[in-house]
Order: sequence, then structure tokens, then C-alpha cells
Amino acid sequence: MKRLFLTLAVFAAMTPGLKAQEPSFDTLLSDLPRPSAAAVPVPSPVDASVLAAPAAEREWLVLVFINGVNDLGILGFANKDINEMEAVGSTDRVAVVVEYGILGIDDPSARNLQFQRGSKTIYVTKDADAAKITSPVIYSSNDADMGSEANLVRFVKRGIRRFPAKKTAVILWNHGAGRLGISFDDVSKNYMEIDTLGKALGQIKRALGRKIDVLATDACHMQMASVAYEFKDSAEILVGSQEEIPGNGYPYTELLGQLAADPSMGAEALGSLMVDAYGASYRSDATLSALRTAELPGFVDALNNWVMAVKNDREAYEAATDRALVAGVSRFSQRESKDLSDYLERVEARLPDGAEVKAAGSALRETISAGLLVNNTVKPSYRKPYTQAKGLAIYIPELRYNSGNYEKLAFTGASLWDDFLLDMMSERLK
Repeated sequence: MKRLFLTLAVFAAMTPGLKAQEPSFDTLLSDLPRPSAAAVPVPSPVDASVLAAPAAEREWLVLVFINGVNDLGILGFANKDINEMEAVGSTDRVAVVVEYGILGIDDPSARNLQFQRGSKTIYVTKDADAAKITSPVIYSSNDADMGSEANLVRFVKRGIRRFPAKKTAVILWNHGAGRLGISFDDVSKNYMEIDTLGKALGQIKRALGRKIDVLATDACHMQMASVAYEFKDSAEILVGSQEEIPGNGYPYTELLGQLAADPSMGAEALGSLMVDAYGASYRSDATLSALRTAELPGFVDALNNWVMAVKNDREAYEAATDRALVAGVSRFSQRESKDLSDYLERVEARLPDGAEVKAAGSALRETISAGLLVNNTVKPSYRKPYTQAKGLAIYIPELRYNSGNYEKLAFTGASLWDDFLLDMMSERLK
């Protein structure tokens, strides 16, 4: 989640010789050590009143994995969002449960910085205190690694066993880097890569016995084709942003308040509500969309048809790979993430009427807007590089194609997009 420069500024301050400038995420992430075996979590005493007897099946279980082991915890955003949740709390029809790890200050009135001491699970209850977290801790663990997929899976499994519900929403809260990963833990230096997170979500699906109803990322840059495709078999609706998400993140009071008022709503309705509430909470600098995963196979078919049409038309191929055209496509703060629909429109504008690529591009854009998208909101700003954000971003490298990261993803096995990118890079070398 949130503005990536915050984490990088902290990282720079802790690392001698690292300059405060826009880095390459590919370079930055390649320097991070990969995960080691996590310690077995040890439970501590919990609130007996919450665990005294299993609750009746609710309509919704909302599980929020808050990784504040970074600047977001230090700056108070993690605590702020939990306090927003406490303005509504859980009800007899909606349970809200948070996994909470923080590098920061437990008591906002304290001045000293507190080092992380593991993670804890909080059952969110309603209170009127906007400054202090009062909800009971129902589980504590010495597994302090909030960049671990295993920690996420354990949290979700505990939640679904203790708070059975007809529908389940999982929200991942932290920094995001699109195809490069999410949930960066500044202490362990671990994070969740997209392919391994996809496998972890598969474990959650098996534990549920069905797909997650709504999977949302309160994190920057996550609404990309390659990311969505990795999660398609594990969730019904995906909610995420093409751009940065401001530090305040999702408006949890509004979201949970509307869900509590109408807990009978389905997955599409909740995904659309998230998008609308998020858009209403910001005057600028905001994009968020909700996608139907059932439409992703048809989207890939339409994308492959477009790629084949481009390869069979030299004029279209030259337009699609033209450096100036690609540079003009609406892009996001992560420079190689670009709006797919805007790219297709710019290619089509260079071609004569009747061109096969125009028809293929129009069909692909229709697949995105009328089939894949549930809802989309855009609040641009003059400070941002994007002019269009139509709900789905795609990877288009500027100088170097990152096969090591990109070709681990299921999207490259199902689509022809990676072949097209390699052809584009070769064309530029001529």
C-alpha cells in the first residue's frame, strides 16, 4: 500500500550509500534476501469472552492482514486504519478480524520507537476512541515476519475456523509493487512474490472449500493483468489500484459501515462498494477497480487474438512497438506499468479503417470494460504521469525485459504477451 517513497526513504536512511532518488524496483528487489524458515508461532493467553463458544455463521468475515513493519507503522497509518474499523466494529452478521504486525509505537502518546515483537490477531469491536485501539487480542504469535505467505495462510485459516461465514473478504494492507510483489517487511527483508502468494491463496481456497469472495489489496500498483491472472483460481472478485494508494488507504469506516447496514450483499456488490467508497474519500490521486476473475480466461483469449493480428500486420506491428507511441501511453508511478486500454486506443488511432487489428483491439477493450470490470474510479492529479486509468494495467518495459521475474507468472504461460514484449525489445535494438 501507500506511497512507496516512504519506505524507500526509511530504507535509504538505514542503508549507508543509498541515495534518495527514484530506484529501479527490479534492482531493489533483487538485493533482498529470500525467505528462511519461519519460527513456529506460539499462542499467548487470549480474550476468553471472544473464544468462549463458536459464533453462529455470519454473512461476512472480513480478514485484514496489516503489515506495518515499515514506515507505515512508524507513521501511524496502521493504527489509524484499525481505529477506523473500530468506529463500526464487528456485528452478529459481520466479523472483522485483523492480523497486526507493526514497527512503531503501540501507545500513540508515547515518544519512543518500539521494535516489533511478533504479530497479533485482533477481533475488531466497536468503540468511540479514535486514538486508541481497544479491540481484544485473540491470538499472539512469535512469528514476526509479515512478509511471509505462511503467516498470511495461518491467519486466514484461524479466522475461518473461529468465525464461520457465508462469504469471506481478505484484504492485504502494505506497500505494493505490482508484478514484483507485496507486503514488504523492513525487519525480515522478506516480501510476498506474486507466484508464491498465488500458491498461498490456493491453500486458503482449499481451507474455505471455495474461492475467496473478495480479495483486495490496500497497496500500490497491484491491479495488473499478470497479478490478476495469478489469483484468478482463488478469488471471485479482485479489488486493487493501478496507481499509488495514499497513506490513508481504504476508508474503512465507510466500507464497514455500509457492509454492516447491508450484510446480505454479494461479492460483486462489496467489490463495487469498495471502489465507490474509495473514490468518494479522495479528491485526487486515486484509482481503484474491481475485476471478475471468471472473465480472465476470455480476456486472455482476446489479448492473444490482438497479438496475433498485430504480428500479421506490419503497419500495426510498427505502430504497436513504436517507442514514441509507447512512451505516450498513460503510465503510473511504477514506470513500466501502463494502462492497457489506453495503449490499445493509441495503436488503433495510427491504423486505417478496416484494419484487422482495430477490430481485435476494439473487442479486447470491450472484454475489459463490459466483462472483466465490475467498477472503476479515477481521481487524477496534475502531479501524476497518468491521464487515463481504465481499470487494468499491463507490463511494458522501457529498456530491459525482466524475464526472471515476469516469466514465473502464470500469465506468461497462458498469454502471448511475453512473446510480444520480446519482439518489441528486439525491434528497438535494430
